[in-house]
Amino acid sequence: MSEYKLKIDKIQKGTVIDHVDAGFALTILNLTGLDETNSLMTIGVNVSSKKYTKKDIIKIENVFLDEIQMQQISILSPNATISLIEDFKVIEKKKVEMPSIIKKLIVCETKTCISNSKKEPIDTEFLVLDKNPLKIQCIFCDRIYRLHEIKFKPRRRKSGKKVKQTIEL
Repeated sequence: MSEYKLKIDKIQKGTVIDHVDAGFALTILNLTGLDETNSLMTIGVNVSSKKYTKKDIIKIENVFLDEIQMQQISILSPNATISLIEDFKVIEKKKVEMPSIIKKLIVCETKTCISNSKKEPIDTEFLVLDKNPLKIQCIFCDRIYRLHEIKFKPRRRKSGKKVKQTIEL
């Protein structure tokens, strides 16, 4: 019996986000703003994986991630790896690292939290209590959140429209 494999072409220059938790590729693209790029993008969802049974993978030509995007990926998929590609070769590969404190990325839903004050604007800060499964705590009001409860701060699209970022599992 012959074995068939689906081949996804290599990219010449850009970023490969591998070992994404199965089903999270599209959420990551939307959250990080990568869905707005005009560059060639290949997305594999629920791809077979020896290590994780199933995973997602994202390849993007001519795009490199910034630190905020890497933090966003680490929140959604702590096992993800990022490979930087030049001339079809991996020049750097790193595992995403979740910070011990997450600043400015997540909204605290507690109405009385100081981070929601209109008089004294303060950026949100969350202490990471557990990385997997994710459990974080607002440092101002002590409310604890799990991954499915997190709401990311809205970002502006290139068109200027705000996009509300929520996770639905």
